Amino acid sequence: MTDAVENQYIEMAYARVSSKNQTLARQEASILNAVPDLKAKYFYKDKWTGKEFDRPEYGRLKEKVEELTEVNPDINLRLTVHELDRLGRDYKEIQKEVYWFRARGVKIRFLDIPEQLISETLGIAGDMIIDIIVLVKAFQAEQELEDKKKRCREGIAEAKAKGTKFGRQAIEIDEEQFKKQADRAIARYITHNEAMNILHLKPYVYWKWIKQFYPNYQPNKKKVIKG
Repeated sequence: MTDAVENQYIEMAYARVSSKNQTLARQEASILNAVPDLKAKYFYKDKWTGKEFDRPEYGRLKEKVEELTEVNPDINLRLTVHELDRLGRDYKEIQKEVYWFRARGVKIRFLDIPEQLISETLGIAGDMIIDIIVLVKAFQAEQELEDKKKRCREGIAEAKAKGTKFGRQAIEIDEEQFKKQADRAIARYITHNEAMNILHLKPYVYWKWIKQFYPNYQPNKKKVIKG
């Protein structure tokens, strides 16, 4: 393919990481190196799980494709993605998405698939080769996600077997001291806030144990008895 033909494309790109604390820098650098004249308005980026396809920027990308192809059905669009699994990590859904773009005349290129292979395999045979590559890579992407989930489950199970506890840890209290101050508060000799301060407990902990030890108790706003 000549440079003249390539310059007829409107270049678009998509990048994705799975969580907000991950960076898109590596994908951005890779894509901008491959498409140096890419316009910022056509570069769509998500920080979203690859298992879901209802992502904000990915949705905007598809809306823009439909908008451009509706205005000009003969428009040449090319979508560049760093790696196929950035499109998603669900085997069947990736297939659907690739076909969705293809049906609208969008040329998709994944930078982890050799450009020469994509450009030189033409016609039905060429499409079949690209389809096979996409199928294999889509399957690998989903399998990697499932393997990651499996390792996570196994790690949690192993940690629990060793006594590791997950979630908010229960705060131990001196039951005798707690009941002593709680009894005074319930009898209105002191306020519940004063009882919390004496016991050095935060409200959510204090009231948790009140419910535990005094299940029938209903707090009221009567004045504290002095003396």
